[in-house]
Amino acid sequence: IQGINPTDSNISPSMSADSSADYGENGRSLVKIELSSAQMRAEPAQSSFFGSVFLVINASIGAGLLAFPFAFQQAGGVAAAIFLMLVFVIFICIALLILSYCAEHNSAPTYQDVVFRACGQHARLVCEIAVIVYTFGACITYFVVIGDQLESLLKAVVDSSMDHWYLDRRFTTFAVSIIVLVLSLFRNISYLSIPSSLGVLAMLYLVVMVVVSYANGSYPKVPATFDGGVEWSWSVAFSAIPVICFGFQCHVSAVPVYHSMKGRSVRRFAWVILLAMGFDVLLYSLAGAFGLLSFGSGTCSDVLQNYSPKDYYMVVARFALAFNIVTSYPILHYCGRVALNDLYLRMFNLPPTSPDLSIEPRADRLRRIVQTVIWFVLSLLIAIFVGSIDKVIEPFGGLAATFIFIFPGLCLLRTALKLEHITRVQRRISLVVAVIFIVLGTFIFVENTTLVIMHDSGAIKEITSCHPA
Repeated sequence: IQGINPTDSNISPSMSADSSADYGENGRSLVKIELSSAQMRAEPAQSSFFGSVFLVINASIGAGLLAFPFAFQQAGGVAAAIFLMLVFVIFICIALLILSYCAEHNSAPTYQDVVFRACGQHARLVCEIAVIVYTFGACITYFVVIGDQLESLLKAVVDSSMDHWYLDRRFTTFAVSIIVLVLSLFRNISYLSIPSSLGVLAMLYLVVMVVVSYANGSYPKVPATFDGGVEWSWSVAFSAIPVICFGFQCHVSAVPVYHSMKGRSVRRFAWVILLAMGFDVLLYSLAGAFGLLSFGSGTCSDVLQNYSPKDYYMVVARFALAFNIVTSYPILHYCGRVALNDLYLRMFNLPPTSPDLSIEPRADRLRRIVQTVIWFVLSLLIAIFVGSIDKVIEPFGGLAATFIFIFPGLCLLRTALKLEHITRVQRRISLVVAVIFIVLGTFIFVENTTLVIMHDSGAIKEITSCHPA
C-alpha cells in the first residue's frame, strides 16, 4: 500500500486478500493506515544530525548506568563484562538498523507502527501493550532515582540531624517532578533535543567523577571477589544481561527520532547509531570498570550508595544524574503516550489525528494533556513507595530484550519475505539473522523472568554484600 494517496479517487476497492490480512480488516482500516502515513509525511522533520545523536544517547543513558558496576561483578569482572557488553552492542546496532530500514520502507513513524506494517494487527497490539508497560516502568524508575539522589544531595548540604519538611524524599521528588511534567507535555520529540544534550553532558560529569575518585584513592578498596561462600556461575553471570539490555534500550525511542531527523535516510541514521552507541559503550565501560575496581565485592546495585554523602564532587554528580533523569523521562513518556493514544483510538473507534499538523485539533490537544497528566501522576505515586531501582530494573530488563531482539527479528522476517527486489542470498541471510534475533530475545526474556522469580523466592542468593558509605 506504500505510495497510495488516501484521497485519490482511483484507489481500487478490490485490494488483495493478503494486503487486507496484513494491513487491516476492511477498507476503512486501510484508509486509516494511509492517513497515518500522510501525517508522517506532513510533519516537518526538525532534529538535526547531532540533535538526533543526543536524543538516542539520552534515551539509553540514564538510571541503568548506576547498576553497571554491580553488573560487571556479576559478569565475572571487567574484562568478561566488557566482552559481553560488546557482543550485545553488535546485536543492538543491527536491531536499530533493522528498525530504521523497516520504518523507511513501510512509512512508519513509531515503533508500534513499524511492527504493525511488517507483522500485522495482532503483533501491533502485543507491541503496544509491551511499550506501555515498559515505558511506564522506566518512568517509575526515573522518579525513584530522582528521589534517591535529591535526598542524598540535600542531606549533604543541610544538617541531616534536623528534621526539615523540605528534606522529605516525597516532597523533593514532587517538587522536581513539576519540571518533568512541563517537558512531557511537548507534542513532538524533536523539541527535547536541547534538554537531551544537556542531560548527556551531566552524565559525562558523573562518569568522570567515578574515574577520578578511583584514581585519587578516595575510598578504601574492597577485594573484587565474590564473598559469602557463593561461587560464581553462569546463572549468576546471565543476571547481568538484563542490566545491559536496560542500559542500551533506546529502540522504542529510536523510530520517532529517525522520523523527526532532518534529511533522514537509513545510511545517515546509521552514523547516528554508531556515534550514540560508541558514546554509550565508553561511558558504561568507564563507570562499570572503575566503579567495580573502587568497591569490589562491596559494590551496591546503585553505585552512588557507595560514595560518601559528604563527598561534594559526588554531590554535584548526584545533581547531574537527577538532571539527566529529568530530561530522559519525557522521551520515554512520549513513546508510551503515543502507544497509549493509538490503543485508545482503536478501542473507541475514533478517527486518527488530522494530517494537517500545523494546527492541533482541540480534542487531540485535550486528550494529550489528560493522558500525560494521568501517566505522570500514577508513575509519581508508585515511585514514592518503591525502595530501590533494582526492584524495577530486574523485571523490566528482560522486557527490554523484546524491543531489542524479538520485535526487530519479526519485522525483518516478514519484510524479507515480502520484498521482491532482493536476491535469494540476501533473503536467506535476512531470514537467518531474523531467526537468531527471535531465538536470542526469547531466551533472554525467559531467562530473566526465571531469575527474577527464583531471586524473589530465595532460590538464588546475592553474590555480593553492598557496603554503602
